[in-house]
Amino acid sequence: MRKIYAIVAMLALSIMTISSSRAQSVDFGGTTFNNDIVGWNDLYGMSFTSHNYGTARSMAMGNAFTALGADMISASLNPAGIGMYVESDVSISPMMQFTKSPTANAKSFYLEGTPKHKQKYSDHCAPFGLASAGGVATAYKGTGAITNVNIGFVYNRIADFNQTTAFASLGNPGTESLANIFCTLANVDGLKTNNDGTMPFGNDPFYWGTTLAYKNGLINKDDEGWFIDRIDADLAEIDQYSAVETRGSLGEYALTIGLNFRDVVYVGASLGIQSLNYKQTVFYGEDYIYAPGNEPSGEVMPYQLTYMNYEQRTRITGTGFNFKIGVTARPVDWLRIGVAYHTPTYYSLSLRYGGDMWSGTYSAGNNPEDYDINRNGYMYDNVGTPIWEDAGPNSWNFRSPSRLMVGAAVTLAKRIIVSADYERSWYQSIRLQQSPILGLSYTDSMKTYFKGSNTLRVGAEMYMLPFLPVRVGYIWNGSTLRKGYENMVASHPLPTKQQYITAGFGIKFTRSVYMDFAYQYGITNYTDYQTFYAIDSEDETLNIQSDLFSTKTRRHIAVITFGVRF
Repeated sequence: MRKIYAIVAMLALSIMTISSSRAQSVDFGGTTFNNDIVGWNDLYGMSFTSHNYGTARSMAMGNAFTALGADMISASLNPAGIGMYVESDVSISPMMQFTKSPTANAKSFYLEGTPKHKQKYSDHCAPFGLASAGGVATAYKGTGAITNVNIGFVYNRIADFNQTTAFASLGNPGTESLANIFCTLANVDGLKTNNDGTMPFGNDPFYWGTTLAYKNGLINKDDEGWFIDRIDADLAEIDQYSAVETRGSLGEYALTIGLNFRDVVYVGASLGIQSLNYKQTVFYGEDYIYAPGNEPSGEVMPYQLTYMNYEQRTRITGTGFNFKIGVTARPVDWLRIGVAYHTPTYYSLSLRYGGDMWSGTYSAGNNPEDYDINRNGYMYDNVGTPIWEDAGPNSWNFRSPSRLMVGAAVTLAKRIIVSADYERSWYQSIRLQQSPILGLSYTDSMKTYFKGSNTLRVGAEMYMLPFLPVRVGYIWNGSTLRKGYENMVASHPLPTKQQYITAGFGIKFTRSVYMDFAYQYGITNYTDYQTFYAIDSEDETLNIQSDLFSTKTRRHIAVITFGVRF
């Protein structure tokens, strides 16, 4: 959780109260918490990739291009492949992606028959995007040791964040509400209201959800502490609705130079500038349902919540830079062997965060507080937070993993190419280097949970006709979690494994003009997660937890490349 003041000792009394209270034994988390910071799970998620995007040709062959080269993806895999171009090339690769993220042991977010135009959240999305674009030019051709020098400027998509999960959990006990979580948090950390009963948003957005809960009537306060007085825990059943929508991508602009030494050895280097755009909306809603004839008494509970909706919005943007070097050898015409090393990418990120909560309350009694009640007996609250921003000197800086790639490609009968890559990525080496929170470090989490991950990419291309190549491929990304943590329940779901099946074909219209098509089907596995929890390490009877959920993402990606060589 966010502890802006936890490291600063002997400050004002209010700061001391927050610092000491957060030393309590209760851990708060789940998808509805900790969206106001860049967490260790975010650093990992923004670093996780199988390198499955690129041109239609490379994607159809599973991006197994560490040794193969002569493709725009080479700038982001093995820059030595840029040296394999024998003429200049310009191409663009737009893509369409269909993503579906079903959640196991969960109900539909919407009632059966709800019209599509009324469905704000669903577990699928279909955005357009750009997989690759760029150009490679021959800057030098010679007859000596250096056969040619090529320079390329290429954009390649590295990772994609476009997906949505949406599901419901129905008939939960009245004691398992997000209101209970906020009430516990307010009591544990000793949150206060003003003398007039108002509660402004403070300068720690970790508590803004609790403030919204108070302003919407989910929790209340008297001299003895915080309590819930608009939900009858014994009589109510709670239907819970959750949706997490993420949008954006991670793309790399690579300035690359590739050298060809007598068509035998190729050497290359790339300076990569990565642009990250990540937008997340977390929605959580509750309906409070009482069986007919079993409603709370208006005298005992004059105000009764009927629903609550809570939406949080997080935007993370920034840039990073890295350096790649590679070499490919072709000892004989039919064999290529390539090796490439990627330094860590060093990012500087800005964060914006805000949220809203709205609720409906039924006045079952004689309205003792004299609220503004409509003629049907209801009142409604809708409160928004300020916008929190970490930027400039308060930005988040981190270092992603370094990567090592090796590959081999063989040519058979001058018509068939078979290529294979192995990639090693050291996720345990991710480091938070600067943050606006004093003393914050995720080093222990990275070392504890993550390990080096193995990725295998294989592909093949066969020319059915001189102008018609057919391609297939496969990508397998192994687990990133250490032994003993494979089944961990993280606060937010963590992608751990991926695999893609790929296929495509190309058409050469002329010697210079070509067009390629590719299709990928991929599955991403995630760790199990909860929408909320409050875990008391000293007294398990005080624990409050939502159900456990498991989500998989299935992606259908279609890409077309238009290119010209000259």
